[in-house]
Amino acid sequence: MRSTFLATVLMTSSVALSACATVPSGHVGILVRAGGVDAEPLHEGDHFVGPFDAVETYDLRAQERSEDLAALSGDGAMLEARASVMTFHPLPAEVVALAREIGPDYYQTVVRPVVRSTLRRALAALRADALDAPGIGGVERTVTEEIARRLRPCHIVFDAISLRTLRVAPRSEAYQAVVETGVKEQEALATRQLVELAWQQAEALRAEGRGIAAAQSVVSPTLTPASLLDEENRAWARLVGAPSAHVEVHALAQPYLLEVKP
Repeated sequence: MRSTFLATVLMTSSVALSACATVPSGHVGILVRAGGVDAEPLHEGDHFVGPFDAVETYDLRAQERSEDLAALSGDGAMLEARASVMTFHPLPAEVVALAREIGPDYYQTVVRPVVRSTLRRALAALRADALDAPGIGGVERTVTEEIARRLRPCHIVFDAISLRTLRVAPRSEAYQAVVETGVKEQEALATRQLVELAWQQAEALRAEGRGIAAAQSVVSPTLTPASLLDEENRAWARLVGAPSAHVEVHALAQPYLLEVKP
């Protein structure tokens, strides 16, 4: 009778000194004792734990975080990607290792710094004018693969990143410098095109000159004093017959015909 009473008292004391922890659906619990992290995770449901123990819950489902990301392009432009969405989740089989090495705040500790540094390196390899729709898609794929590779040893699976409204920050000094640089590049390109156009025009004039010289070389042998005098007489006849011509008779020492414009 006495032993039964003592067993009942001990059981009651044990229950009174223990606590109840609930692991929600889609989560896993990690039991943290005074001596460290327990090797076995706690699955969904209610669990009795010691009075000095703590339970940390980890969401195994895909998680989304939205960030305003900033970086510099290869030509020095300040880029901003507002409301960029990142999707990730811890590896279920390695949650205990994640708890031991990093802890429950693994997003701020690991994911966020890795995302920012990887995005900065990727955008620094590109010019601002290369970030059109295909360029942004290529950056997203490259950054997703690199982030996933870097986070995998940390027991985290990185699914994807979506860069929303990636553009050059319009109020930055770098933006004005990029605009001015683009203008100078267009002017330099136009200058090269002007040189090419002038060369083509000069070549056309040289070809025209060669044609005229060839025609004159054919005509020149036929030009005799008699033919030139005949051409001169026909020219005078056309001048005299012109509606605007006015004929005056002068001495032999002066030209005998003058064209007077009304």
